[in-house]
Amino acid sequence: MKDTTNAQKPVSSRIRVENLKSSVQLKGIMTKYMLKAKLNHILPWKSTAWVAAGFPVELCYSLGIYPLHPENAACVSGARKVSLELIEKAESEGFSRDLCSYFKTNIGATARKISANLGGIDKPTFMASTNTICDTHVKWFQIQARKMKVPYFAFDVPSCVDGIGDERMEEYIDYVADQFYDFIGFVEKITGNTFSEKKYFEILKKSDRLAELWHEIYEYRKIMPTPVAFQDTLAAIFPMVILPGLDVGIKYYENLLVDIKEKVAKQEGAMPKGTEKYRILFEGIPMWYRIKYFHQLANYGAVVTYEPYTFSFGPRKKLGLSLKESIRDVAQTMIKLPYNYSLERRIKYFEKIIDDYKLNGVILHSNMSCRPSCVGMIDLKNAIQEDKGIPVLLLDCDMNDPRAFSEAPMQTRLEGFIELLEATKQK
Repeated sequence: MKDTTNAQKPVSSRIRVENLKSSVQLKGIMTKYMLKAKLNHILPWKSTAWVAAGFPVELCYSLGIYPLHPENAACVSGARKVSLELIEKAESEGFSRDLCSYFKTNIGATARKISANLGGIDKPTFMASTNTICDTHVKWFQIQARKMKVPYFAFDVPSCVDGIGDERMEEYIDYVADQFYDFIGFVEKITGNTFSEKKYFEILKKSDRLAELWHEIYEYRKIMPTPVAFQDTLAAIFPMVILPGLDVGIKYYENLLVDIKEKVAKQEGAMPKGTEKYRILFEGIPMWYRIKYFHQLANYGAVVTYEPYTFSFGPRKKLGLSLKESIRDVAQTMIKLPYNYSLERRIKYFEKIIDDYKLNGVILHSNMSCRPSCVGMIDLKNAIQEDKGIPVLLLDCDMNDPRAFSEAPMQTRLEGFIELLEATKQK
């Protein structure tokens, strides 16, 4: 075996992942979204809703409701380096440090009444969430709905564990589908808006097109060298999360694909030619206050090529169904999201991705304030290392609380991981 004692040294201290040219358009898209959010808040005949990840946002657009997203706002606070102040404000009100840092960021943001460009978010007409990705959403929205004196609707989505038969799954789907009709009635009563079946199918068709383009982007990421890194997709999920069913997101993804195809035609990757050494899977919510970490990876020749977190926001929708059949299909999707996978199914999913994307290593973010993100991480780590024989780095950090990130130990662990990647690759 070759000497690997210097493998942990950076290839260069200045290697940068090259963003796709069209990625600059996202800033304008987000700015327009925030301006429209403010306008919908001000105009008395408009209605807005706080929604959470995993919520079928297409329903909001079908009912003439403008969706606001407190989790996305919390990401902005983290990236703008103000989340710690907001989290500490929430903790001063009695909320535990162990609770979701998105939640506490949102508590602090509304208490401080910060501006939208720092992660502020206006009072909505009502709030709506599911427990399909995170059960914290329920208590989070309950607390804020009480504080703001607005109605709240919660979708109760059963967990899909191994051993559930087809008959029970059909019962689950019926149970969730019934709540769609309850939600429509809830919104119509509060706002006076009416549900349009025609508009719903128009939005669903565009939402599926958006997801189709998202999947196509991920297919191109399989190419070596990869033309798309995490530096693009971690932000590019914004239309997938908040703008499904709108033309603006479709146009943006189409532009990204033009850039991607141009790179592939020139045999160019996201990193400078000849510098892609290690292809990495990153699982979990990124550390928004420390996005620089993913740029540091590039200095060692490592590039994040796939993230279950970002991919999971783009499930395809079945078209050409009746309204009843379509609602049942969306309900089934909510039940079977990757974040609801059992450990056994999750292991199989990760190992297939490792093969499909020719990955050399995995980084798992064991998010200290997000149970759904970190549950089963150690078992997942052990299974991947044993079955695939590649290094897995487990990071004990937090998505929005910088107190959980210690620079020197994290750098040491990163260097050790890179050394393992090199040693494994040389076998």
